[in-house]
Amino acid sequence: MSKKQALTEFHRGSILAAAERLFTEKGTEKTTMDDIAREAEYSKATLYVYFQSKEEIINAILLSGMLLLKTKIHDAIEGRASWFEAYDALCMAIVRFCEENPTAYEAATGAVSASAGASSKSRSDILRVNREIDQELCAFLARGVEEGVVRLQLPPEEIVLLFWSALAGMVRTANARGEYILDTVGLNREEYLRHGAQLLLCALTNLNTQ
Repeated sequence: MSKKQALTEFHRGSILAAAERLFTEKGTEKTTMDDIAREAEYSKATLYVYFQSKEEIINAILLSGMLLLKTKIHDAIEGRASWFEAYDALCMAIVRFCEENPTAYEAATGAVSASAGASSKSRSDILRVNREIDQELCAFLARGVEEGVVRLQLPPEEIVLLFWSALAGMVRTANARGEYILDTVGLNREEYLRHGAQLLLCALTNLNTQ
């Protein structure tokens, strides 16, 4: 990478980091290009040198996050010999990713979509990575079937979508109602999510306990 390319990547990274902070605090709809320029400490003119629109920034964040999520999912699955250990690592990797990359996590679970205002290539790249993640999860289910621990009562693609929906719902509930959960059932956020992951595991497998 040349010095010019490295400098460009540095400035783009600084802008994306500032934008993601604002998206987390204010939401994508309420965040403006002026807000992003101020947060990143760039002039608005400089901001437009690196990104032509807020939609382009959103999609760049989503794509970067999706690629990171893909890597974390792959590492969690491939780094464990036991299917059950891999499942637990997978769920915890996704939960940690949500904490560290909320905007990208929302994209992975469908709460934030690739913005139509940016280039078709960036949107297609996001959808491609999303499909690759789902394909890896389908392959993980197939591995469980081969090992005799997973029972597939529905097509793998449908199970993966249901898994995302269920886990995303549990994460949002844990984030929004942490105090209520602790008061009602005596579980902190991590304990609640681990119990939820185990409940999903029981629905997937032939065993009631690991």
